[in-house]
Amino acid sequence: MIRPLRTELRRSNAPVVATLLVAVGALSAASMYTFWQGQWLRFGYVQTSGMFILVPLALAGGTVLGRRDRRTRAEDLLGSTGRPRWQRALPAMGALGIAVAAAHLIVLAAGAVVVAGTYLGLRGVGAALIDALVLVGAAWTGVAVGRRWSAPLLPPLLAAVVLVVQVGASEIAHGDDRLGNLSLMISWPPDTEWETMSTRLLLSHLVLGVGLLLTGVLLAAGASWLWRAGGFASLAGGVAGLVLIATPGPAGIWQLDSGAYRYVCADGTPQICVTAVHAHLLPGVTADARRALHALAKLPGAPTRAVELRLDGIGDNDSEQWFRPKPPPGTVQFQLEVDPATGRDPDVAESMSMGGGTRWAGCGHAGDDVAQAIAAAWLLDTDTVRLWDSWLGFDYMDRYQHDIRAGVQALRALPAAEQLRRVTALRDASARCEQDLMPYLTGQAAA
Repeated sequence: MIRPLRTELRRSNAPVVATLLVAVGALSAASMYTFWQGQWLRFGYVQTSGMFILVPLALAGGTVLGRRDRRTRAEDLLGSTGRPRWQRALPAMGALGIAVAAAHLIVLAAGAVVVAGTYLGLRGVGAALIDALVLVGAAWTGVAVGRRWSAPLLPPLLAAVVLVVQVGASEIAHGDDRLGNLSLMISWPPDTEWETMSTRLLLSHLVLGVGLLLTGVLLAAGASWLWRAGGFASLAGGVAGLVLIATPGPAGIWQLDSGAYRYVCADGTPQICVTAVHAHLLPGVTADARRALHALAKLPGAPTRAVELRLDGIGDNDSEQWFRPKPPPGTVQFQLEVDPATGRDPDVAESMSMGGGTRWAGCGHAGDDVAQAIAAAWLLDTDTVRLWDSWLGFDYMDRYQHDIRAGVQALRALPAAEQLRRVTALRDASARCEQDLMPYLTGQAAA
Protein backbone atom coordinates (compact mmCIF):
# COMPACT_ATOMS: atom_id res chain seq x y z
CA MET A 1 0.00 0.00 0.00
CA ILE A 2 2.85 2.40 0.83
CA ARG A 3 4.54 1.96 -2.56
CA PRO A 4 1.39 2.69 -4.63
CA LEU A 5 0.71 5.69 -2.40
CA ARG A 6 4.20 7.08 -2.99
CA THR A 7 3.81 6.47 -6.69
CA GLU A 8 0.55 8.40 -6.78
CA LEU A 9 2.11 11.27 -4.83
CA ARG A 10 4.65 11.57 -7.64
CA ARG A 11 2.58 10.89 -10.76
CA SER A 12 -0.80 12.36 -9.84
CA ASN A 13 -1.80 16.02 -9.65
CA ALA A 14 -1.65 15.93 -5.82
CA PRO A 15 1.51 18.10 -5.57
CA VAL A 16 0.03 20.68 -7.96
CA VAL A 17 -3.25 20.85 -6.02
CA ALA A 18 -1.37 21.15 -2.71
CA THR A 19 0.82 23.95 -4.07
CA LEU A 20 -2.24 25.80 -5.33
CA LEU A 21 -4.02 25.47 -1.99
CA VAL A 22 -0.95 26.67 -0.06
CA ALA A 23 -0.56 29.67 -2.36
CA VAL A 24 -4.22 30.69 -2.18
CA GLY A 25 -4.45 30.09 1.57
CA ALA A 26 -1.29 32.06 2.27
CA LEU A 27 -2.36 34.97 0.05
CA SER A 28 -5.77 35.06 1.75
CA ALA A 29 -4.17 35.20 5.20
CA ALA A 30 -1.54 37.74 4.12
CA SER A 31 -4.18 40.06 2.66
CA MET A 32 -5.78 40.35 6.13
CA TYR A 33 -2.57 40.44 8.16
CA THR A 34 -3.34 43.76 9.82
CA PHE A 35 -6.59 42.25 11.14
CA TRP A 36 -5.06 39.16 12.80
CA GLN A 37 -1.52 40.29 13.56
CA GLY A 38 -0.47 38.65 16.82
CA GLN A 39 -3.92 37.09 17.36
CA TRP A 40 -4.21 33.33 16.95
CA LEU A 41 -8.00 33.25 17.26
CA ARG A 42 -8.41 35.87 14.55
CA PHE A 43 -5.99 34.00 12.31
CA GLY A 44 -8.25 30.96 12.70
CA TYR A 45 -11.20 33.04 11.50
CA VAL A 46 -9.24 34.22 8.46
CA GLN A 47 -8.15 30.69 7.57
CA THR A 48 -11.64 29.25 7.99
CA SER A 49 -13.18 31.99 5.85
CA GLY A 50 -10.68 31.07 3.15
CA MET A 51 -12.55 27.78 2.77
CA PHE A 52 -14.94 29.76 0.58
CA ILE A 53 -12.43 29.44 -2.27
CA LEU A 54 -10.33 26.47 -1.10
CA VAL A 55 -13.20 23.95 -1.19
CA PRO A 56 -14.05 24.63 -4.86
CA LEU A 57 -10.34 24.35 -5.73
CA ALA A 58 -10.01 21.01 -3.90
CA LEU A 59 -13.17 19.75 -5.58
CA ALA A 60 -11.86 20.71 -9.02
CA GLY A 61 -8.46 19.17 -8.29
CA GLY A 62 -10.10 15.90 -7.27
CA THR A 63 -12.23 15.89 -10.40
CA VAL A 64 -9.14 16.28 -12.59
CA LEU A 65 -7.58 13.27 -10.86
CA GLY A 66 -10.78 11.25 -11.16
CA ARG A 67 -10.89 11.84 -14.93
CA ARG A 68 -7.37 10.43 -15.35
CA ASP A 69 -8.33 6.79 -15.88
CA ARG A 70 -10.81 7.53 -18.66
CA ARG A 71 -8.62 10.21 -20.18
CA THR A 72 -5.68 7.75 -20.45
CA ARG A 73 -7.98 4.84 -21.48
CA ALA A 74 -6.78 2.82 -18.49
CA GLU A 75 -10.23 2.22 -17.03
CA ASP A 76 -10.85 -1.07 -18.83
CA LEU A 77 -7.41 -2.37 -17.90
CA LEU A 78 -7.85 -1.54 -14.24
CA GLY A 79 -11.34 -2.96 -14.23
CA SER A 80 -10.06 -6.32 -15.47
CA THR A 81 -7.89 -6.85 -12.39
CA GLY A 82 -9.06 -9.05 -9.57
CA ARG A 83 -8.77 -6.36 -6.91
CA PRO A 84 -11.91 -4.77 -5.47
CA ARG A 85 -12.88 -1.37 -6.83
CA TRP A 86 -12.06 0.41 -3.55
CA GLN A 87 -8.52 -0.98 -3.55
CA ARG A 88 -7.93 0.40 -7.04
CA ALA A 89 -9.22 3.84 -6.04
CA LEU A 90 -7.55 4.07 -2.64
CA PRO A 91 -3.93 4.98 -3.61
CA ALA A 92 -4.91 7.97 -5.76
CA MET A 93 -7.49 9.22 -3.26
CA GLY A 94 -5.10 8.69 -0.37
CA ALA A 95 -2.33 10.64 -2.10
CA LEU A 96 -4.63 13.55 -2.90
CA GLY A 97 -6.09 13.53 0.62
CA ILE A 98 -2.63 13.67 2.19
CA ALA A 99 -1.58 16.50 -0.11
CA VAL A 100 -4.72 18.57 0.51
CA ALA A 101 -4.61 18.15 4.29
CA ALA A 102 -0.89 18.89 4.38
CA ALA A 103 -1.40 22.08 2.36
CA HIS A 104 -3.96 23.42 4.83
CA LEU A 105 -1.82 22.47 7.84
CA ILE A 106 1.25 24.13 6.29
CA VAL A 107 -0.60 27.45 6.24
CA LEU A 108 -1.73 26.79 9.82
CA ALA A 109 1.86 26.12 10.89
CA ALA A 110 3.06 29.28 9.17
CA GLY A 111 0.44 31.30 11.03
CA ALA A 112 1.49 29.70 14.32
CA VAL A 113 5.09 30.77 13.65
CA VAL A 114 4.02 34.35 12.92
CA VAL A 115 1.98 34.63 16.15
CA ALA A 116 4.49 32.69 18.27
CA GLY A 117 4.71 34.06 21.78
CA THR A 118 1.07 35.14 21.88
CA TYR A 119 -2.02 33.35 23.19
CA LEU A 120 -2.59 30.05 21.35
CA GLY A 121 -6.05 28.59 21.89
CA LEU A 122 -6.66 24.92 21.17
CA ARG A 123 -10.00 25.67 19.53
CA GLY A 124 -8.15 27.42 16.72
CA VAL A 125 -6.23 24.21 16.04
CA GLY A 126 -9.45 22.18 16.18
CA ALA A 127 -11.10 24.44 13.61
CA ALA A 128 -8.16 24.03 11.22
CA LEU A 129 -8.25 20.23 11.56
CA ILE A 130 -11.96 20.19 10.78
CA ASP A 131 -11.35 22.44 7.78
CA ALA A 132 -8.64 20.03 6.57
CA LEU A 133 -11.21 17.21 6.81
CA VAL A 134 -13.65 19.25 4.71
CA LEU A 135 -10.98 19.86 2.06
CA VAL A 136 -10.10 16.16 1.89
CA GLY A 137 -13.80 15.33 1.61
CA ALA A 138 -14.22 17.85 -1.22
CA ALA A 139 -11.20 16.42 -3.05
CA TRP A 140 -12.46 12.84 -2.67
CA THR A 141 -15.92 13.82 -3.85
CA GLY A 142 -14.27 15.39 -6.87
CA VAL A 143 -12.36 12.17 -7.57
CA ALA A 144 -15.59 10.18 -7.43
CA VAL A 145 -17.39 12.59 -9.75
CA GLY A 146 -14.49 12.59 -12.20
CA ARG A 147 -14.47 8.79 -12.31
CA ARG A 148 -18.19 8.76 -13.16
CA TRP A 149 -18.26 11.62 -15.67
CA SER A 150 -15.19 12.56 -17.65
CA ALA A 151 -16.27 15.74 -19.47
CA PRO A 152 -13.26 18.10 -19.86
CA LEU A 153 -15.21 21.11 -18.57
CA LEU A 154 -16.41 19.30 -15.48
CA PRO A 155 -13.65 20.45 -13.03
CA PRO A 156 -14.02 24.21 -13.64
CA LEU A 157 -17.79 23.85 -13.92
CA LEU A 158 -18.06 22.16 -10.51
CA ALA A 159 -15.83 24.80 -8.90
CA ALA A 160 -17.89 27.59 -10.44
CA VAL A 161 -21.18 26.03 -9.31
CA VAL A 162 -19.97 25.72 -5.71
CA LEU A 163 -18.78 29.35 -5.74
CA VAL A 164 -22.06 30.59 -7.23
CA VAL A 165 -24.09 28.65 -4.65
CA GLN A 166 -22.07 30.18 -1.81
CA VAL A 167 -22.31 33.73 -3.15
CA GLY A 168 -25.99 33.35 -3.92
CA ALA A 169 -26.78 31.95 -0.48
CA SER A 170 -24.98 34.79 1.29
CA GLU A 171 -26.76 37.38 -0.85
CA ILE A 172 -30.24 35.90 -0.53
CA ALA A 173 -30.14 35.08 3.19
CA HIS A 174 -31.12 37.78 5.66
CA GLY A 175 -31.32 37.82 9.44
CA ASP A 176 -31.92 34.34 10.87
CA ASP A 177 -32.22 32.63 7.47
CA ARG A 178 -30.14 29.44 7.69
CA LEU A 179 -29.69 29.42 3.93
CA GLY A 180 -26.72 31.70 4.49
CA ASN A 181 -24.91 28.81 6.20
CA LEU A 182 -24.28 27.35 2.75
CA SER A 183 -21.54 29.93 2.34
CA LEU A 184 -18.27 28.95 4.02
CA MET A 185 -17.31 32.62 4.19
CA ILE A 186 -18.08 33.82 7.73
CA SER A 187 -19.94 37.07 7.14
CA TRP A 188 -19.50 38.45 10.65
CA PRO A 189 -15.88 38.79 11.80
CA PRO A 190 -15.15 38.53 15.52
CA ASP A 191 -15.61 41.84 17.30
CA THR A 192 -13.09 41.14 20.07
CA GLU A 193 -9.84 39.19 20.26
CA TRP A 194 -11.20 36.72 22.82
CA GLU A 195 -14.04 35.44 20.63
CA THR A 196 -13.64 32.02 19.05
CA MET A 197 -15.76 29.98 16.66
CA SER A 198 -18.72 28.42 18.41
CA THR A 199 -19.15 24.71 19.03
CA ARG A 200 -22.22 24.62 16.79
CA LEU A 201 -20.32 26.18 13.90
CA LEU A 202 -17.45 23.72 14.26
CA LEU A 203 -19.89 20.80 14.51
CA SER A 204 -21.67 21.89 11.32
CA HIS A 205 -18.35 21.94 9.45
CA LEU A 206 -17.43 18.56 10.92
CA VAL A 207 -20.68 17.03 9.67
CA LEU A 208 -20.05 18.53 6.23
CA GLY A 209 -16.53 17.08 6.17
CA VAL A 210 -17.68 13.60 7.18
CA GLY A 211 -20.50 13.74 4.63
CA LEU A 212 -18.11 14.69 1.83
CA LEU A 213 -15.65 11.97 2.82
CA LEU A 214 -18.35 9.29 2.75
CA THR A 215 -19.65 10.65 -0.53
CA GLY A 216 -16.25 10.32 -2.14
CA VAL A 217 -15.60 6.82 -0.80
CA LEU A 218 -19.03 5.40 -1.61
CA LEU A 219 -19.24 6.87 -5.12
CA ALA A 220 -15.66 6.01 -6.05
CA ALA A 221 -15.55 2.52 -4.56
CA GLY A 222 -19.12 1.32 -4.91
CA ALA A 223 -20.19 -0.50 -8.07
CA SER A 224 -23.87 -1.05 -7.22
CA TRP A 225 -26.74 1.40 -7.11
CA LEU A 226 -26.97 0.89 -3.34
CA TRP A 227 -23.46 2.27 -2.83
CA ARG A 228 -24.22 5.19 -5.08
CA ALA A 229 -27.44 5.93 -3.25
CA GLY A 230 -25.48 5.92 -0.02
CA GLY A 231 -23.02 8.38 -1.52
CA PHE A 232 -25.73 10.83 -2.50
CA ALA A 233 -27.39 10.41 0.90
CA SER A 234 -24.06 11.22 2.58
CA LEU A 235 -23.73 14.36 0.47
CA ALA A 236 -27.25 15.44 1.36
CA GLY A 237 -26.61 14.75 5.05
CA GLY A 238 -23.39 16.76 5.07
CA VAL A 239 -25.00 19.77 3.40
CA ALA A 240 -28.03 19.50 5.69
CA GLY A 241 -25.75 19.49 8.73
CA LEU A 242 -23.97 22.59 7.48
CA VAL A 243 -27.26 24.41 7.00
CA LEU A 244 -29.19 23.26 10.06
CA ILE A 245 -26.68 22.87 12.88
CA ALA A 246 -25.01 26.30 12.81
CA THR A 247 -27.03 29.25 14.09
CA PRO A 248 -27.00 32.35 11.85
CA GLY A 249 -25.78 35.67 13.17
CA PRO A 250 -22.81 36.72 15.34
CA ALA A 251 -24.23 35.22 18.54
CA GLY A 252 -24.42 31.81 16.88
CA ILE A 253 -21.05 31.95 15.17
CA TRP A 254 -18.91 33.14 18.08
CA GLN A 255 -18.44 32.32 21.75
CA LEU A 256 -16.06 33.50 24.45
CA ASP A 257 -12.76 31.69 24.74
CA SER A 258 -12.46 31.57 28.53
CA GLY A 259 -8.69 31.15 28.35
CA ALA A 260 -8.24 34.23 26.18
CA TYR A 261 -10.75 36.27 28.24
CA ARG A 262 -9.14 35.76 31.67
CA TYR A 263 -6.93 38.42 33.23
CA VAL A 264 -3.15 38.12 33.39
CA CYS A 265 -1.51 40.57 35.82
CA ALA A 266 2.00 42.00 36.02
CA ASP A 267 4.18 41.48 39.05
CA GLY A 268 4.53 44.31 41.53
CA THR A 269 2.32 47.26 42.38
CA PRO A 270 0.23 49.03 41.37
CA GLN A 271 -1.49 46.05 39.78
CA ILE A 272 -1.90 46.08 35.99
CA CYS A 273 -3.96 43.37 34.27
CA VAL A 274 -4.69 42.56 30.64
CA THR A 275 -6.63 39.74 29.02
CA ALA A 276 -4.60 36.61 28.28
CA VAL A 277 -4.92 37.21 24.54
CA HIS A 278 -2.91 40.43 25.08
CA ALA A 279 -0.45 38.98 27.60
CA HIS A 280 2.43 39.46 25.16
CA LEU A 281 1.81 43.22 25.41
CA LEU A 282 1.87 43.25 29.22
CA PRO A 283 5.43 44.60 29.77
CA GLY A 284 4.89 47.68 27.62
CA VAL A 285 1.33 48.21 28.84
CA THR A 286 2.45 47.95 32.46
CA ALA A 287 4.96 50.78 32.09
CA ASP A 288 2.41 53.06 30.40
CA ALA A 289 -0.40 52.18 32.81
CA ARG A 290 1.72 52.77 35.89
CA ARG A 291 2.74 56.13 34.47
CA ALA A 292 -0.96 57.00 34.19
CA LEU A 293 -1.74 55.73 37.71
CA HIS A 294 1.14 57.85 39.05
CA ALA A 295 -0.37 60.88 37.31
CA LEU A 296 -3.89 60.11 38.57
CA ALA A 297 -2.54 59.89 42.12
CA LYS A 298 -2.42 63.71 42.12
CA LEU A 299 -6.20 63.65 42.57
CA PRO A 300 -7.95 62.70 45.81
CA GLY A 301 -9.50 59.21 45.80
CA ALA A 302 -7.45 58.16 42.78
CA PRO A 303 -7.58 54.54 41.51
CA THR A 304 -4.81 52.17 42.55
CA ARG A 305 -5.32 49.42 39.96
CA ALA A 306 -5.74 49.29 36.18
CA VAL A 307 -7.32 46.53 34.07
CA GLU A 308 -8.03 46.09 30.39
CA LEU A 309 -11.62 46.77 29.43
CA ARG A 310 -13.36 43.63 28.20
CA LEU A 311 -16.87 42.83 27.00
CA ASP A 312 -18.78 39.66 27.73
CA GLY A 313 -21.12 40.15 24.77
CA ILE A 314 -20.67 38.20 21.55
CA GLY A 315 -20.62 39.37 17.99
CA ASP A 316 -21.51 42.81 16.74
CA ASN A 317 -20.60 45.10 19.65
CA ASP A 318 -21.06 48.73 18.60
CA SER A 319 -18.71 51.50 19.73
CA GLU A 320 -21.08 52.72 22.45
CA GLN A 321 -21.00 49.34 24.22
CA TRP A 322 -17.30 49.74 24.91
CA PHE A 323 -18.06 52.74 27.11
CA ARG A 324 -20.75 51.00 29.18
CA PRO A 325 -18.98 48.48 31.49
CA LYS A 326 -18.36 49.97 34.93
CA PRO A 327 -15.00 49.32 36.61
CA PRO A 328 -14.70 47.84 40.12
CA PRO A 329 -14.07 50.36 42.93
CA GLY A 330 -10.55 51.73 42.97
CA THR A 331 -9.90 50.52 39.42
CA VAL A 332 -9.44 52.39 36.17
CA GLN A 333 -10.12 50.66 32.86
CA PHE A 334 -8.32 51.02 29.55
CA GLN A 335 -8.99 49.68 26.08
CA LEU A 336 -6.19 48.10 24.06
CA GLU A 337 -6.12 48.95 20.37
CA VAL A 338 -2.94 47.69 18.76
CA ASP A 339 -1.33 49.64 15.93
CA PRO A 340 -0.41 47.03 13.26
CA ALA A 341 2.60 49.12 12.23
CA THR A 342 4.24 48.90 15.67
CA GLY A 343 2.51 45.91 17.30
CA ARG A 344 1.67 47.95 20.42
CA ASP A 345 -0.98 50.32 21.74
CA PRO A 346 0.45 53.85 21.42
CA ASP A 347 -1.79 55.70 23.88
CA VAL A 348 -2.43 53.62 27.02
CA ALA A 349 -1.32 56.35 29.47
CA GLU A 350 -3.17 59.09 27.60
CA SER A 351 -6.39 57.09 27.32
CA MET A 352 -6.31 56.14 31.02
CA SER A 353 -5.77 59.76 32.07
CA MET A 354 -8.65 61.18 30.04
CA GLY A 355 -11.09 63.00 32.32
CA GLY A 356 -9.03 62.10 35.37
CA GLY A 357 -9.48 58.36 34.71
CA THR A 358 -13.18 58.46 33.78
CA ARG A 359 -13.10 57.87 30.02
CA TRP A 360 -14.03 54.22 30.60
CA ALA A 361 -16.12 54.77 33.75
CA GLY A 362 -19.32 53.19 32.41
CA CYS A 363 -21.19 56.34 31.38
CA GLY A 364 -21.12 55.87 27.66
CA HIS A 365 -19.21 58.16 25.32
CA ALA A 366 -19.86 61.66 26.69
CA GLY A 367 -18.34 63.34 23.66
CA ASP A 368 -16.55 66.14 25.58
CA ASP A 369 -13.16 64.87 24.51
CA VAL A 370 -11.49 68.29 24.60
CA ALA A 371 -12.18 68.88 28.31
CA GLN A 372 -11.17 65.32 29.15
CA ALA A 373 -7.98 65.68 27.10
CA ILE A 374 -7.06 68.95 28.86
CA ALA A 375 -7.34 67.18 32.20
CA ALA A 376 -5.23 64.26 30.89
CA ALA A 377 -2.47 66.57 29.61
CA TRP A 378 -2.44 68.44 32.94
CA LEU A 379 -2.11 65.20 34.87
CA LEU A 380 0.66 63.84 32.61
CA ASP A 381 2.59 67.16 32.64
CA THR A 382 2.41 67.47 28.85
CA ASP A 383 1.12 70.21 26.55
CA THR A 384 -1.44 67.95 24.89
CA VAL A 385 -2.51 64.33 24.41
CA ARG A 386 -3.14 62.38 21.23
CA LEU A 387 -5.47 59.40 21.15
CA TRP A 388 -5.05 56.63 18.61
CA ASP A 389 -7.98 54.93 16.89
CA SER A 390 -7.83 51.70 14.90
CA TRP A 391 -9.85 53.30 12.09
CA LEU A 392 -8.66 56.92 12.07
CA GLY A 393 -5.22 56.73 13.65
CA PHE A 394 -4.46 60.02 15.41
CA ASP A 395 -6.59 62.10 13.03
CA TYR A 396 -9.65 62.44 15.25
CA MET A 397 -7.94 64.10 18.23
CA ASP A 398 -5.40 65.97 16.13
CA ARG A 399 -8.11 68.31 14.88
CA TYR A 400 -8.55 69.54 18.47
CA GLN A 401 -4.88 70.06 19.28
CA HIS A 402 -5.08 73.86 19.29
CA ASP A 403 -8.02 73.87 21.73
CA ILE A 404 -6.35 71.34 24.01
CA ARG A 405 -3.06 73.25 24.16
CA ALA A 406 -4.85 76.53 24.83
CA GLY A 407 -6.93 74.95 27.60
CA VAL A 408 -3.86 73.43 29.28
CA GLN A 409 -2.04 76.77 29.19
CA ALA A 410 -5.02 78.58 30.68
CA LEU A 411 -5.36 75.98 33.42
CA ARG A 412 -1.70 76.12 34.37
CA ALA A 413 -1.83 79.90 34.62
CA LEU A 414 -3.99 79.49 37.74
CA PRO A 415 -2.72 78.90 41.27
CA ALA A 416 -1.75 75.27 41.90
CA ALA A 417 -4.57 74.67 44.39
CA GLU A 418 -7.16 76.00 41.94
CA GLN A 419 -5.79 73.83 39.16
CA LEU A 420 -6.19 70.76 41.32
CA ARG A 421 -9.69 71.78 42.41
CA ARG A 422 -10.91 72.27 38.86
CA VAL A 423 -9.48 69.01 37.50
CA THR A 424 -10.92 67.15 40.49
CA ALA A 425 -14.31 68.78 39.90
CA LEU A 426 -14.19 67.72 36.23
CA ARG A 427 -13.25 64.17 37.25
CA ASP A 428 -16.17 63.96 39.69
CA ALA A 429 -18.65 65.43 37.18
CA SER A 430 -17.51 62.99 34.51
CA ALA A 431 -17.88 60.10 36.98
CA ARG A 432 -21.48 61.29 37.52
CA CYS A 433 -21.96 60.95 33.76
CA GLU A 434 -22.33 64.67 33.12
CA GLN A 435 -21.61 65.55 29.51
CA ASP A 436 -20.78 69.29 29.59
CA LEU A 437 -17.40 69.25 31.32
CA MET A 438 -15.63 72.38 30.07
CA PRO A 439 -17.32 74.71 32.62
CA TYR A 440 -15.53 72.82 35.39
CA LEU A 441 -12.18 73.76 33.88
CA THR A 442 -13.09 77.37 33.16
CA GLY A 443 -14.61 77.97 36.59
CA GLN A 444 -18.08 78.64 35.17
CA ALA A 445 -19.69 75.57 36.75
CA ALA A 446 -21.75 75.98 39.89
CA ALA A 447 -19.68 75.49 43.01
